[in-house]
Amino acid sequence: MDTATIHYRVADYLKKYPPFQAMDERDLLELAGQGKVKFFEANEFIVVQGSPYMWQLFVIQQGTVTLWDEAGEVAQLHDVRGAGDFLGIEQFNDVDAYPYTARAASDVVVYLFPAVAFESLVMKYEYAKRYVAAYESVSADYKPARDQRGPQDVFLHELVAGRPLQVCDATSSIRQAARAMVSSGADAIAVVDADTQAHTVLTATSFLEWIGQGGSDHDAPVARLVRRALSPIAPDCSAADAAMAMGATDAQALAMTEDGTANARLHAIITPRDLTPAFGDHPVTIIEEIRRAASIDVLRDLNQRARAFVLRRLTNAGAVGWLTRFTSIVDAGLVKRLISVSGVDDPAACWCFCGASGRGETLTRLAPELVMIIDDAQDPAPSLRAFHRVSTALGECGYLPAPSSDRSIQAAGVREWANRYRGWISDPVLQNMYGARRLFDLKPIHGAMRLWTEVDDVVRAAINRGFLYLVANDCLASLPPLTFYEDAVIADSGKESPVFRLEYSALAPLVDVGRVFGLAAGRALGSSTLERLDMARTLVPDRTSILREAADTLRVVLWQQGRVGISQNTDGAELPPALLGRYDRQVLKSGFRSISRLLEFTGNPQWLKTI
Repeated sequence: MDTATIHYRVADYLKKYPPFQAMDERDLLELAGQGKVKFFEANEFIVVQGSPYMWQLFVIQQGTVTLWDEAGEVAQLHDVRGAGDFLGIEQFNDVDAYPYTARAASDVVVYLFPAVAFESLVMKYEYAKRYVAAYESVSADYKPARDQRGPQDVFLHELVAGRPLQVCDATSSIRQAARAMVSSGADAIAVVDADTQAHTVLTATSFLEWIGQGGSDHDAPVARLVRRALSPIAPDCSAADAAMAMGATDAQALAMTEDGTANARLHAIITPRDLTPAFGDHPVTIIEEIRRAASIDVLRDLNQRARAFVLRRLTNAGAVGWLTRFTSIVDAGLVKRLISVSGVDDPAACWCFCGASGRGETLTRLAPELVMIIDDAQDPAPSLRAFHRVSTALGECGYLPAPSSDRSIQAAGVREWANRYRGWISDPVLQNMYGARRLFDLKPIHGAMRLWTEVDDVVRAAINRGFLYLVANDCLASLPPLTFYEDAVIADSGKESPVFRLEYSALAPLVDVGRVFGLAAGRALGSSTLERLDMARTLVPDRTSILREAADTLRVVLWQQGRVGISQNTDGAELPPALLGRYDRQVLKSGFRSISRLLEFTGNPQWLKTI
């Protein structure tokens, strides 16, 4: 057969798999021309742990290869690799020798390439560098080849570069300020002093509110207008940061100042229209429409619209941070609007989320778990009726039911909640604290916040070292799988499963460990897993690398849960591996090892003695 024909066949095979998909045809053909074919029979050793790389790289063309860690007395299965996978790729991650023994589990055919050729022809592509790095560590920064920038990567100073700043001083009349906005076509104007320090930002709503309150003297100074608190933001914040700031504070405009503080020099005014190029359907618009929705039908449509927006923007794990903030604002706003629409607002109660929604980690349409804390000095009956009415209405808003929700126990007086938490902490085994652990993610969203604070104070005071030992050990209840092979998930025991139990085997261990560190840091309630892992880096600074990689793993797992869950109209707790691409699997495999290292560290009580 013609040699050139063979090269084309090898190139055609390689371009079916990452990272070769991102290569130019010329580079791919040059690499293929330097490859050799090698055959191994079943049970034959391909490479031996600790042996040098000999500046060569294997790409499996067909067959199954098992990787074994033989450093201990008993060899342990580390991974299972098949067509399109590498052997020896770790040399490009500064590993000096083969870290595992590779053995053919069936007849195996490999392409053998010079490492120098791979480095010069493949590793020059940024996509390839990220893909190769995923064999050793998990990263939340991965973006698919040819991916566009997401809103989290678009900076505010880019969006407003070169645009004139619309300002007036405090002595300007209302008429002059309004004319300046109309003539410039601006959505907002800032009231500044001589040093261009903003005092407030005026929007069309500012003028409408003034008129609505009986204002009629157009020549009065702009100081007469309704003043809103200034919402500053820094130039290096992203469009996503700005959208979430607007959504969380109901600000109609942000003041982009020199350093992001209210007392710094004003550079620009940011309005929702400025952010539109970075988004498409605008997140602030969705949030505002939820706040004005007149019926459950409208709220249901907005919920579906919000999730569709999330799916479009969930292009990589790096987007998880701002999108979980967005869905948290959406879910809380929807519940608040349900309370208003249902006419059951009760000042004697505090509405809370718990579980994934309490941590702010729900991207799918899974219903937020509601909890109510009732003032003991008030009659609980109206509050209980309100809780059940809103809980029922929540199910009509397009959410998937939360499997663990139990309305009969999730609304109670503040004294009852305090006693429950004391019981879970003082006797966690008999009181089944493990089954109630989602309630340690309690976050207030509406109503009498002081009631939540009372409960939080009780939990902080009750935490003790013995309780922390036990909950740290409980984290070992769910362990990550070993690897993926074809369309199956492989456990440590070698057992295969057609379903990846993402919630149980990947997300739960990370969440449980994060909760332990939150408790140890005195931030028991109201924080996310990422915040808790960040607290842990302060508690045990010598374990920063493990904790940082765990945080990246969490972003990757939430990304996959949201991406698959929304598109499949499920909660994303379980999914078939066939829905995961090759890169997705590789990053998750590195994540599994990261979770194992985190559990090994957390399960050892020695760290508790150092804090």
